Amino acid sequence: MKKILFLILLVVLFFFIYKATFQKETLFLTIGSKEGDIYYDKEDLRITEISMAIAQNEMVSDRTFQNALVKASTIQIDANRIIRLTTYRALLTQLDDLEELFILMRKYCKEKISILPLKENSEMASYMNQKISILGKKYDIIISR
Repeated sequence: MKKILFLILLVVLFFFIYKATFQKETLFLTIGSKEGDIYYDKEDLRITEISMAIAQNEMVSDRTFQNALVKASTIQIDANRIIRLTTYRALLTQLDDLEELFILMRKYCKEKISILPLKENSEMASYMNQKISILGKKYDIIISR
């Protein structure tokens, strides 16, 4: 009986030690809003600025951007802050920039990335949301509604 109690106590002790040492840090990185643990938000934010900040490894909330991408368990991008609805030609350019951003982000982050779509109040916004959903499927990015 004593041996069984000792084994149970030993298993419980190992379980708690395992939970304490291998607990993953959960960080929420947001781009375009200030809602997360780590956020990147500037006035008049553009997609190319985000790509350059990642490539140049700028500091974001006391961490480097690339480190924040690697350590974050969830990343959320607000498309309403980074996409400008002006002309269809500008939208196509922004789509190319957004695809480059997704490629760059997937280089550093294998975790869940979600993007908040544009508020559909115009034909250009619905067109852009359709194109973003196609890119999202291609790069395994979740479209949050």
